[in-house]
Amino acid sequence: MNINVLDKYVSRFAAAIHINQLKLSELTDKKAVKLTDREMLTIDQASPNKFETETIRFWRIKKLLPFFEEKKHARISLAQLMWLRFLSELRKVSPSTLIMEKAHDFLIKRAYEQRLGYNNLLLREKELKKISNPTKEDLEVLDAYQSIINDKLLMYSLDRDINYFNMGILDYVVNDDDVNFVYYYVKEVDHENGKENEIPVFDIIKNGMVEQNNNGEKVWVKFEYSERPHVLIPASYIVRDTFYDCNLSPNAFNIQALEKSERELFKLIKDLEVNELSFTLNDDINSKPLTFKFVNNNEDNIIAIKESKLLMGTKKYLNGIARLTNGKKVNFNPNPNSEENKEKKK
Repeated sequence: MNINVLDKYVSRFAAAIHINQLKLSELTDKKAVKLTDREMLTIDQASPNKFETETIRFWRIKKLLPFFEEKKHARISLAQLMWLRFLSELRKVSPSTLIMEKAHDFLIKRAYEQRLGYNNLLLREKELKKISNPTKEDLEVLDAYQSIINDKLLMYSLDRDINYFNMGILDYVVNDDDVNFVYYYVKEVDHENGKENEIPVFDIIKNGMVEQNNNGEKVWVKFEYSERPHVLIPASYIVRDTFYDCNLSPNAFNIQALEKSERELFKLIKDLEVNELSFTLNDDINSKPLTFKFVNNNEDNIIAIKESKLLMGTKKYLNGIARLTNGKKVNFNPNPNSEENKEKKK
């Protein structure tokens, strides 16, 4: 299977958050831990901010983490870490376990029941088969998709990793959609006793629209914010919370998820060998690169470190140049299969 030809269709960000893993034990402690920026600069850990061990255990019992390994030394992906962050935010706005269970049913369980990952792949295969005069690349991509579909282990992994929560995160990062996870209460009559109850309902707002079922057909309609009180958790917040920190340890989970040239760059930053980072954000020849200046004290580089981590973690740049204190320039790139990186390997 030629995985490289899928790069145009499968985001590097999607690969980074699903493939890279960290030990669940590295994320937990007896008490929840949240370090200051200054403390983060000096640690040598995968995660500076930790969840309470008992909280994770409780979430497991409540079956809110169905796609997490059950074994003692379980490992999780960045996508799964984002789900933990999401549950934490829900708990802040409402201590009710029912809220988290409803979120799980709508964003996770529903996707598994519908085999979202598998069906999306089948739909893509079907679209490719409809092409009347396929190019060589079309045929290679079709072959790659069919190889994935026929690989039972790979399909199991895909079904486990793809859900409506992760798809919302990807829509925000990859497609630049404005994505918000929302819940509100609606009145529902209990048919057994006739009583009217208020129950929480979840939805995903994308660019101000929500998907509804209209006589068996899915349609997008405007979400009316003024109709009812509601709670919003932006996908942007979850992504930012995952990548936007100043932990410079080579063991940091959000550095380990980066490409080799990006990881090496953070070692240079840690050692105070970087003067400036410049990111090319798009193909527009008239656009100016985004530049961050560095000084000889990482406590004064905190914002530059955080912003650079967020750009690299989300792959939202084309290429970059680091100017070092010794006068040298170092190129870095979010895509190991780019033409620039291929040239370097020759």
